[in-house]
Amino acid sequence: MDFSSFPPEFIERMGQLMASGQLQLPPPIFADMQGEFIDMDLSAKTLTVRFPVQARYQNPMGYMQGGMIAAAIDNAIGPLSFMVAAPNVTKTMTVSYLRPISARIMEITVTAAFEAQNGRELIFVAEVLRHDGAKLATARSINVLLKHDDA
Repeated sequence: MDFSSFPPEFIERMGQLMASGQLQLPPPIFADMQGEFIDMDLSAKTLTVRFPVQARYQNPMGYMQGGMIAAAIDNAIGPLSFMVAAPNVTKTMTVSYLRPISARIMEITVTAAFEAQNGRELIFVAEVLRHDGAKLATARSINVLLKHDDA
């Protein structure tokens, strides 16, 4: 994966996490889903990732399965969460499905954003968009910072 277009701070942080064994890039599921980092704004704490809509992730009605949509969201929030405060893990993630993602949609874009911190809890939000900007799903994730003895 080519990170050369990303900010030096991102590259340095990812290198630290990989060297410590806390992070494998790309995660196997990210690679399996053919994810592609599109944009990162460290000052705004946002990350945008694109995923192709693959036929093998469709349910019998021809729509992308909800679990795969959630996986795409998690694959955007996860890398962003490590940039905000590592190490942390997902405590809860709530996904609202607004429109079905049919086989006609070639790709989805997930934009994740850090919203707030409350003690050890980090709050993230995400939107899943179609190529024309139509909102397909939204999510809210609460991640929890690991204590030194949890890691």
